[in-house]
Amino acid sequence: MGSQLNPFSACIGILSQPRATFLALKGQHNWSWVAFILVTLAAILPVYYYFQMVDFQWYKDSIIDSQFANISPGEQQSIRASLNVTQGIIGTIITPFLMLLMFVAITAGYLTITTKVDPENIHSYGDWFGFTWWVLLPSCLGALLSVGILYFANNAQINFDAISPSALSFLFAIPPTSACFGLASSIKLETIWSMYLIAIGLSQWVVITWRRALLIAFIPCLIIWTLWALYLLF
Repeated sequence: MGSQLNPFSACIGILSQPRATFLALKGQHNWSWVAFILVTLAAILPVYYYFQMVDFQWYKDSIIDSQFANISPGEQQSIRASLNVTQGIIGTIITPFLMLLMFVAITAGYLTITTKVDPENIHSYGDWFGFTWWVLLPSCLGALLSVGILYFANNAQINFDAISPSALSFLFAIPPTSACFGLASSIKLETIWSMYLIAIGLSQWVVITWRRALLIAFIPCLIIWTLWALYLLF
């Protein structure tokens, strides 16, 4: 497969033949710019499209009802007046993009440290930084699904979590007013898929057992979700 691989076919290969593709990518670290562009577009386009089609007056009312229901009517009116489509697009595009960069940077550092168990591992922080963009490619499928849901929506009054249709909050119709909404929004099917891809990639890039690869891939999110759930319970 390696002789036929190119940066664009690798993006498909990561999703369809991850083991063979990661093995071929082991010596092609400079290709990750393609995954970076696709993952970044997947983070931005659904948000942009959402604000192009949503009933913004309804959106503002839903924000007030879910986040500022306990403040005075005057304060609510002030917040409502401060909200506009341009700010909504900028705020919900720039913030996720910066968070995405931070996540990739932290994940690359985490993988750099945890893969030191292999004494023959020669991959640098930059290599794992590029690796992380590859494992985030499932988010592109989530973005396509989101755009499809928005396009075929019956009306313009659709909740913001439609941009994350694989999240538990969307799948189980958990309202934003629920205490569980934040946790449910963070648990997405493509996130689980990405963690599985991390395990597969690790097994191809370093000498490591499959069990250890799974632990490295899944433990951080499982710890965060468990602590978050316990916080909500107690």
